[in-house]
This record gives sequence, structure tokens and C-alpha cells, in this order.
Amino acid sequence: MLLAIDIGNTMTDFGFFLTDEKPLFYRIKSRRDLSFEEVKTSFELFLKAQEIKAFDVDKAIISSVVPALTKIYQDLCVELFRIEAKILGPKLKTGVKVNTDNPKEVGADMIAATAGAKAKYGPCCIVVDYGTANKVFLVDKDGAFAGCAIGAGLGLQTNSLSSSAALLPEVSPQIPAKILGKNTFDSMNSALTYGNAFASMGLADAMEKEAGYPCKRILTGGFSSYVARLFDGYIYDPRLLLEGLRIIYERNEK
Repeated sequence: MLLAIDIGNTMTDFGFFLTDEKPLFYRIKSRRDLSFEEVKTSFELFLKAQEIKAFDVDKAIISSVVPALTKIYQDLCVELFRIEAKILGPKLKTGVKVNTDNPKEVGADMIAATAGAKAKYGPCCIVVDYGTANKVFLVDKDGAFAGCAIGAGLGLQTNSLSSSAALLPEVSPQIPAKILGKNTFDSMNSALTYGNAFASMGLADAMEKEAGYPCKRILTGGFSSYVARLFDGYIYDPRLLLEGLRIIYERNEK
């Protein structure tokens, strides 16, 4: 069984890929103050609930944008499963060409998502990834990562509004019935949900025009569930990044 770990700024996602069964998924917060023992205990409880034995997991791969947490999950793989996890980075063959000014700047999360999109849906894709940051990027006609737009994500925007504006309350992103808000909560949520969705779809349209050819549209990411029903015509694939990690692992095993 392969364990894929995606360490993001807000959440850490886990995918357990079994040979002949549906994958299992699990998620916890990416707290910088998490201790090894806390992570281990949480993991052991999940494994027990799912009736997964430690020796069932014999392969692991990690994608991380939080270096402080990478070592904890490397150590977890060694202690619980007695395996060395592969780390997504320059030493791994990803199958993803990066056509940017400085390829090293491109986060491991976008590389993994590109690998997943390319393998599952082919080239000519625009991926909208809602995580800590909103990311919109192009997988071009050659299957390469061709560039992106990055902005503050739903969680950051929500927290920033309530913490920076004294008279605005805390809200949890929810799609209101109408765009035209009639109260503070609906007005804030209108901008958070409709505003983000329209901006992302507008960016995708502009990228497609700039690319010069039609592209499939994919929505993914931990915060994508809040706005998924607004993305008409998009493929909703919230596990795209974990699937990409699985594909990258298999490429390197070959």
C-alpha cells in the first residue's frame, strides 16, 4: 500500500492507495507546533479505525510546502511503517516540464497537481486550486506547467476581513442565495464565494485566450468544496494532488 502525504500550509492530506480497493483519505491541520507524538497518536487512531496494519503500508511519498513539518512525517514513516518516504523534489522524476523563469520557485503542490491533471485528463488543462492560496495554472499542449496566478485563499481572506475590520464579524464561507447581500454575513460571503469563483473563472478564460487553444477546466484543493457548485463546466477533483503523488511515485519505481 502506498501512502501519499500532501503537507499544505493549512491542512495535511493523506491518501492510502490500495492495489484493488478504493483509496482511503484522511486530513489534519498543518499546525507548526505539532509534535511528533501528536501526529503519531492521530495516525495510529486512524489506522486502527480503518483496520490498517502498519506493515500494510510499504511505500510513501511526501509533497510539502512546510519544511518544518516535513521531517516529522519522514520520521513517522520510519517509526510506524519502517520505510523511507520519497520527497517530491529535484531528485524525483515527475514527468512534468516547468516552463517558467525559475522552475525552482514552483511549489511541490503545483507540480504534483500538474502530474495528476496531465495523467488523468491529458494536456491542455487549466487547474483552479483552492488552498491556503488560490492558484490558477495552465498545463499546456505539451503537458508542461506553463505558469500561474496566485492570490490569497478563502481562509486567508476570511480571517483578514474579520481581524482587520473592527465592525465585520467572523464568517465561515457559505454561498448565499443571492449575490446581492442584504445583511453583513451574506454580503461578506457573497464576495468570498461568488467573488473568488468569478475571479478564478475569469483568470481561466484569460489564460485560455492567451494560450490560443481550448483547455479542459479542473477544480481542486482543500477549500474547493465551499465553491464547487459555482464552477459550472469544471471537472471537480478534490484529490487531484494526491493522485499526482501516486503517479509520480509509480514513475520513479519504474
